[in-house]
Order: sequence, then C-alpha cells, then structure tokens
Amino acid sequence: MGVRRHSSKVLLVDDRRHVLLLSGIDRTKPDRPAWWFPVGGAVEAGETPEDAAIREVFEETGLVVEEPGPVVFTRMFAWEFEGTEYDQEEWFFLVRTPTFEPALTRWTATELATFRSHRWWSVEELRSTGETVFPEDLADQLERLLGR
Repeated sequence: MGVRRHSSKVLLVDDRRHVLLLSGIDRTKPDRPAWWFPVGGAVEAGETPEDAAIREVFEETGLVVEEPGPVVFTRMFAWEFEGTEYDQEEWFFLVRTPTFEPALTRWTATELATFRSHRWWSVEELRSTGETVFPEDLADQLERLLGR
C-alpha cells in the first residue's frame, strides 16, 4: 500500500475547447518517456480540494482562478513517482480560460527538474496521440463535459 495522497486537478479549457496539459518525467526511470497530465497537485493540510485547485493553478501557470466550480469527476489510482508509491484520490475541476502561456516562476525544484513541456490539446488530438496521457479517459471526460 502506497502513501495516501489527495489531489486537485484542473482542466483548463480555452475558447477553442483545448485543454492545457503539462508533460513530465520520472528521473528515477530514465528509459520511460514523458507523459502528459492536467494542472494540479496535492491538497495540503487545512485546504479544501477547491483551495488546492486555486493554489495549484496559480503555482503551476500563474493564472489566477477565483472559483474552480464544482468537482466534475473523481478517480482513485495507484502510481509511483521518483521511488515513492502513492494511492491517490483526485478531484477534477473544469475552468474556462482564454489561451495563455503558462508562467513557471512558482514551480518547486522537483517540478522544474521533471517538467518537459506544455501544450493545449483538442479532444481529437488526445484520441489520436500515441503519447501517454493521464487520466487515460481524458478525451471521453472532456467530450462528456464539453459536448461534441
């Protein structure tokens, strides 16, 4: 059993219906290619999932979000990062925003060392990519949330 972790993830969706994803690596697994994931991270002590969503968006992108809205889906999964196993519960929020260039000025040393790229993805691009994207059903979730 891994370390129990609660996380808020935010689907930042622009006016073109593209979602902002970040790409990163695990330095302990140099042969594993980078993967893509939504903005967000751990809920800190004393925070609500909404508080963590607001803080994480600001820290990871520089975007100020005053209200993340309701939780649009959740998931639980086990994963490993840099030698630590986690049992993670995630709360996902959807925030509409204009397209913007994320600012990396508030990132931790680990985030800076493992970050590889960012990109705005369409649902169609998510469905057709050969790259690894988490959550695995992100295209389906976005289509459900945004409509066709």
